[in-house]
Amino acid sequence: MWLPILVIDTFPASKLDTVVPENMAEGVDSNQEKLKMAVPEREELLNRLDSLWEQYLELLDQYQKVQAQISAHFSSGFLSLAQANFNNSSGTRYGQDYYDERMQASRTVTMVSGLPVPSVAICIPEPQTSSQDSTSSSSESKDSNGISERATGLANSSSKKEPTSSTPKHKSVDPLRWYGLLVPPALRSAQASFIQAVEGPIPRLVTLSKELRSLEIDIGRTRKQIRKM
Repeated sequence: MWLPILVIDTFPASKLDTVVPENMAEGVDSNQEKLKMAVPEREELLNRLDSLWEQYLELLDQYQKVQAQISAHFSSGFLSLAQANFNNSSGTRYGQDYYDERMQASRTVTMVSGLPVPSVAICIPEPQTSSQDSTSSSSESKDSNGISERATGLANSSSKKEPTSSTPKHKSVDPLRWYGLLVPPALRSAQASFIQAVEGPIPRLVTLSKELRSLEIDIGRTRKQIRKM
């Protein structure tokens, strides 16, 4: 019985060895040097990316806490407003349907530019003086050119007769005055809650939003630099 015989030819090791060109060897060495130089830079970028993510998560936690504060202030304000309307015996209701058409903002929020960290400033408008004082001051300025002595004499005589007329009359900008002097305590509590929300957590929320946006841009740029290496 004949069995097949498998014959395997063996070649000497010298024939299997390939000769590497000199220029290719130099390219390999240069690439290895570049890799050695790029490793510290990559580690530095990775550490910077970790630091940016840490800052981002801390600010995000603060952002969520501030949102909870705003929600608490507004919930308290609307609850007090509902109580004031429920206990109101008159026909009027406290709400935006009964606002005065001449309503002006009692708090103004402005962004402060030119700072390394974005910030918000709260401005309270000053009370306006009455129109009578403005007209009297303008008339006195006009008469000062011609008959200044007579105008000053009349002003002195009027000030002696009516000493209270020279004091400026300030107009109140408090919206509660629209509903009279004796407003329910619940309405005052609602106003206080809304003012606390505007003056406290809302500006902080705007600042945190700007900082988070800036960190998102830095994180994106750092990740692109890492991918290019």
